Amino acid sequence: MQVDSRFFRVAAVCSLLSAVTTLLLIFLPDLFLPVEDFAGRMARVHEGAYQLRAWTYLLHPFLVFTAALGLALAVRQRAPVLAIAGVLGFALWAFTEAGQQTLTLFAFDRWRVAWETADEAMRQTIRSNTVFYDGLWDAMYMLLLIGFTIGNVCLGCALWGGTGLARWLSGFLWAASLLTVVLFVGELGVKLVPETVLTWAYPAIQPLGRALMGVWLWRRA
Repeated sequence: MQVDSRFFRVAAVCSLLSAVTTLLLIFLPDLFLPVEDFAGRMARVHEGAYQLRAWTYLLHPFLVFTAALGLALAVRQRAPVLAIAGVLGFALWAFTEAGQQTLTLFAFDRWRVAWETADEAMRQTIRSNTVFYDGLWDAMYMLLLIGFTIGNVCLGCALWGGTGLARWLSGFLWAASLLTVVLFVGELGVKLVPETVLTWAYPAIQPLGRALMGVWLWRRA
């Protein structure tokens, strides 16, 4: 199958844009107002920084998946099994994360808006729904971490045989998978590294790796 070079350029642009959305997802919470109680959590839906992050969160997985698909197509002849496994891993991650965020935007955020004018019976229902939402969100988070790990490991291995920029990109993909494993294990209650390491590692690895992928894909086109 011959892939049009224009698709690789589209994938490259998506990867570069995903570096920007990654930075927004990391740093926009610094602009959120402090929350002290449940009512404050409900009121956050009206914050501009929150709304920007929420919609960025929905766009982000589609950008990253398009870039990952471009990468998988680029290495499919060299490592077809790894390419297929990698793109399936990223698909699991992307659509789980998109599903997670649509649940937030079109269910949870609507409950937040309704909270202000709700009577006591409705507020109790919203509290109960929020408990369910939190549990479902956490379960989907664990699932997307699994998919993200598979995708990064497989595509990182597929690229390792290359030279120059390809090998650097492979290293960033492996670093992203290692970071994801640390997050997964942390959710199980085992802290492998101090929190400060994660605070610095994520913005250092993910945006730069996605920008590097964009450059590599553009050159591939």
